Amino acid sequence: MFIDAYYKMKLENNYNSSWKENMITKTLANYVKKNNFAIKWNLDIIREHYLDDYQEENSDPDKAPRIDIRLSQWNNKILFEYFIEAKNLCENDWFKENGSKVSASVQLNRYINKGVKHFLSNYYPSNGCMCGYILNGNTKKTIAKLNNILKKKSTNQLKVYKPINNYDLIYTIKHNKEELINLFFDFEKSV
Repeated sequence: MFIDAYYKMKLENNYNSSWKENMITKTLANYVKKNNFAIKWNLDIIREHYLDDYQEENSDPDKAPRIDIRLSQWNNKILFEYFIEAKNLCENDWFKENGSKVSASVQLNRYINKGVKHFLSNYYPSNGCMCGYILNGNTKKTIAKLNNILKKKSTNQLKVYKPINNYDLIYTIKHNKEELINLFFDFEKSV
């Protein structure tokens, strides 16, 4: 359903490579909400969800982690949740339409340090995935750059994962017994 939402967003050209991460996430989440599967299964899709339930009881709510998207459903009094953290990525430095410079190095390191590592350290719940929005450059070269950074940090690297819904830009990274799925969506072409 998440991949279907991406396909539809791309098909309708409802994106711009100069958008901030939250604008892409908001638009993508709206497509997920309209997805037939999400409607059929009565899924609740929340953007910018606070992870209060994953903190100690008396901890400061202002310091609670937030995750970009939460998908949830109640079934027989059991809450099922799935979390998605998204980050903008690019292969090389570039300039947005408004003239602001985007640093590839900053985005690549942020994806790893504030995304991948947050899942693998249990800062985020393990029932979730990462999603990289490729805004500029070649997707596979961007993934290779992520792997170079991971290698320098002596961390496991992203490995190709089986296609889902005929979509093959899916990778996994393993840490101890944890495995984190990483989807990469290409948003380079703008409207």
